[in-house]
Amino acid sequence: MNSPRVVIVGAGVSGLATASFLDGVPCTVIEASETPGGNVRTDHVEGRVIDRAANGWLDSEPAMDRLLEKLGLAEQVLPASDRSSVRWIYADNKMQAAPLSPPAMLRTRLIPWWAKLRLLLEPLIPRAKKGTDETVHDFVTRRLGRWFVDRMVGPMVAGIYAARPEQLSLAAAFPKMAAMEKQYRSLFIAMLAKRRGGAPAGHLQTLPRGAGQLTTVMAEKLAQSLSCNNPVEGITKTKDGWRVHCKDGDMDASAVVLACPAFVQARLVRGLDSSLATALEEIQYAPVTVVVTAWPAGAFDRSPHGFGVLVAKGEDLGVLGTLFTSEAYPTQSKDGEFLLRTMVGGAVDPEAAGLPHQALLDRVFTAHERILGTRRAEPTLVRVYRHPEGIPQYTVGHPARVSAVKAAQSRFSGLFFVGNHLQGIGVKDCVATAERTAKDIQNFLEITQSTEVFE
Repeated sequence: MNSPRVVIVGAGVSGLATASFLDGVPCTVIEASETPGGNVRTDHVEGRVIDRAANGWLDSEPAMDRLLEKLGLAEQVLPASDRSSVRWIYADNKMQAAPLSPPAMLRTRLIPWWAKLRLLLEPLIPRAKKGTDETVHDFVTRRLGRWFVDRMVGPMVAGIYAARPEQLSLAAAFPKMAAMEKQYRSLFIAMLAKRRGGAPAGHLQTLPRGAGQLTTVMAEKLAQSLSCNNPVEGITKTKDGWRVHCKDGDMDASAVVLACPAFVQARLVRGLDSSLATALEEIQYAPVTVVVTAWPAGAFDRSPHGFGVLVAKGEDLGVLGTLFTSEAYPTQSKDGEFLLRTMVGGAVDPEAAGLPHQALLDRVFTAHERILGTRRAEPTLVRVYRHPEGIPQYTVGHPARVSAVKAAQSRFSGLFFVGNHLQGIGVKDCVATAERTAKDIQNFLEITQSTEVFE
């Protein structure tokens, strides 16, 4: 390869999306593993569509729409079925519908009546002190009460971040919620102003061949610029830009984008800035194991209905939750079957993610029986996907770490950082960051070129 203008280190969704948005800019995407896509990959087994990690994205991010249009995939988008509109929380040894509207909140038995009365005080609660990096747990307890944390927000945090609310930074993990308090003082007042209930913003969607179709198409379109099985060993600042030291040889570039995990970024920048490396090393990852099972119809007392089930605090179900994949995306399963997707481990129970295969399946099948009733049949398919560095944890102090990365990006001309460990763990968040970064790179290259003309 000739020396590219831009080298992108990492061919996960962040790196591939950044390259896809770099219209007309020569670039090379370097990937350490043999296959691009990172964790956003999909297997196809006898007519079933099985996502290894992410199973879609919310339709609330315009950058995602622009990427799909650019890739020619906009017309193929597959929205989640209406069959998945109900979301369940396992509490008091049974599944209970999550209340996603004010009337549902009044009716739910997840929250006792005295805790519902406590909710009425929310508009009277003052804002947090300025400069406080408050945990999700402390924020929700302060504004809505402890029951709301344990029965509503805690399960959601486990489902999204595989984390405990006591550990996560509100400003980092749920910045919109923090902004609502800052602007309106009250969450209820903010929701009235925005005319929204408590339901999640946006609707889940994917592609016909699964979430991995997104990274597969990006990799295919970037095939001539993609170098896999080529781990990067270091980066060096040069007079004219940057030098990337790879297994297959050095590459010179005007700009470098680090689109690899935080711990890899830390290793690559340690020689440039040890304090930056330390900030990146402080971003921990929770191990998550995904167990996908296909079952014949009638395998349990009850058939799955709705999006899936998360687990309230105090319930010893042994898993983070189970998604009813065939309800959300009926075309991903075979006729006469249903697909379940169970997450185990996370920061909630990290040791569980590493359980031996049979012990893991025993735990998952036991959880299935507690959710759906007595099991009468064996699964027709089992797939286990282990992610030792599964989900980055936006713990207290994360906003400061992100600020350190942004400051370094300003200090080191032509060095850029992207990834789900910075400002959003979802596919759509990574794509939004990639689009912003691609624009920053193009502006940087234009300025650099203009400067070279005048020298």
